[in-house]
Amino acid sequence: MVLVDAATYIAGSQCHSTSNPLSNLLPMASVSQIALLAKSNDGQQADPRLEGNSELVVFSLNDRDDPPQWAPRKKRLTLALVCIYAFAAVFGSAIYAPGETQVRERFGVSADVSSTGLAVYVLGFGLGPLLWGPLSELLGRKIPFNISWVILIASSAVSAFVENIAVIIVFRLVSGCAASCALTTGPGVIADLYSKDLRALGLASTVFAFCTLSGPCFATLVGFFIAAHTSHGLWVLRVQLFIVIAVWPMLFMLPETYGPTILEKRAKRLRKNGHANAWAAHELHHKSTSELLRAHVVRPFAMMIHEPIVQGAAVWVTMTYGILYFFFEVYPVVFITQHDIPFQLCGIFFLSISLGMVTSIGTFKSLLKLAERVRLPLIEPKDKALPMEETHLKIVLIGCLCLPISLFWFAWTSGPETHWIAPALAGVPFGFGTTAIFFCFASYISTTYALYSSSAIAANTFVRSVVAAIFPIIAHTVTDRLGTKWGVAIFAFIALAMIPIPFIFIRYGATLRARSRHAREAHEAIARMHEQNGLVLGQVGQSAVISSAIDKQGENAV
Repeated sequence: MVLVDAATYIAGSQCHSTSNPLSNLLPMASVSQIALLAKSNDGQQADPRLEGNSELVVFSLNDRDDPPQWAPRKKRLTLALVCIYAFAAVFGSAIYAPGETQVRERFGVSADVSSTGLAVYVLGFGLGPLLWGPLSELLGRKIPFNISWVILIASSAVSAFVENIAVIIVFRLVSGCAASCALTTGPGVIADLYSKDLRALGLASTVFAFCTLSGPCFATLVGFFIAAHTSHGLWVLRVQLFIVIAVWPMLFMLPETYGPTILEKRAKRLRKNGHANAWAAHELHHKSTSELLRAHVVRPFAMMIHEPIVQGAAVWVTMTYGILYFFFEVYPVVFITQHDIPFQLCGIFFLSISLGMVTSIGTFKSLLKLAERVRLPLIEPKDKALPMEETHLKIVLIGCLCLPISLFWFAWTSGPETHWIAPALAGVPFGFGTTAIFFCFASYISTTYALYSSSAIAANTFVRSVVAAIFPIIAHTVTDRLGTKWGVAIFAFIALAMIPIPFIFIRYGATLRARSRHAREAHEAIARMHEQNGLVLGQVGQSAVISSAIDKQGENAV
């Protein structure tokens, strides 16, 4: 731990301005997590707590409390906990689908109404981050996890035991909003842990993505078996309740990973033990409501409106996500109604999608090397090498081609005249393509928008969740009127029409990135942060004597 002299630390004070990109990124400062809080160039006064001999509490270069410096075992345990909670969160969405028959029989509602219970849970994935995103910056990662999980348990309990379909739907929406915290805060935890190791960051993000995508598939496997062997009560929802209760105690093992919050707690303990002038940057610059709204609401929507890269990625990700939940309604029609598969075995067919996801993850590294070696003469510029961002995006071409292929395959083999193995195997390329599309576009957005990538991904998450919530509701209407062949094929034709998007990104992506205002601002912000962090490191060196004395006294206190 180091205390940096705050009164003399005057670099970069203009970042208080709400027009400056750094004003929304202060808690993410990479080296020391320090906010730049001195007197500004326009005459604005610094926080009075910085006057006199006040000191800023920062991480030392090898600080054992700094999450990137944690032991590998502790990092892996934290990653495992986050993945478990993400898996449990999305598990609750699809486990409802096998129980829809019971919902229709019990409450006398149509298929469209019964499927609304699945749709609103997915809708909550888009609405919840509007709350959990700001809270994770204000309170850290752990407190939002605790709050959201208590809400998830309470709302799941109501849904599981209430005798009213309207109440079930309302509280399923609440459950989805609460569950979205794991999907929103989880990537933040991973970034906190592996921000200094890009290889480990990529691997951890891949594992997390697999948990969030495969969770619904495994949920249906469990759900159909439960629904087939229970006749009284919505036991699929009760099992969801039991699962979220079962994993709840593990939250007490989840450590805080947000650097500014860790430093804030450390500063409070130091003041309690006699160092009255010790302050953490997070204490001195809590974002205003307007700043939080700008970072988590205004900017994501602005990027969705003005950024072609965000728009194109959202179109593909939304399409794949929506079809995944469309299949939760269509698979029972195809395999139970048209192929006479026993009800309890229907969930097994979703494992083919999971197999495709695992295959995509397992071959990703090899495909990455292939993309770097293989040249696409009709797409790549002849006079210069393709930038690395667009080179890696070549992988998404495979995923985008797999989607219409798998949909046509499933559509034209879904009838009873074809053996059930044919439509079942169509799930493999669908799972492969879905994972490739999600991972490649997320990576492309992250490299393009850097520190603004969370806003771009938030916009993507909101749009895909809101639109995907419509797919389960329309599924029965589409298949009833068009049949499973044309009902699925229509989405295959739409996916086929979307194929030019990744080709455009590969050919003109560098130009789009250069013209992007948000990408330019984000990379300029990084350059300023690196320059200012150099000043911080200089002060860290000058504070060695202070650090040595404080660490000896603070070991027991902190």
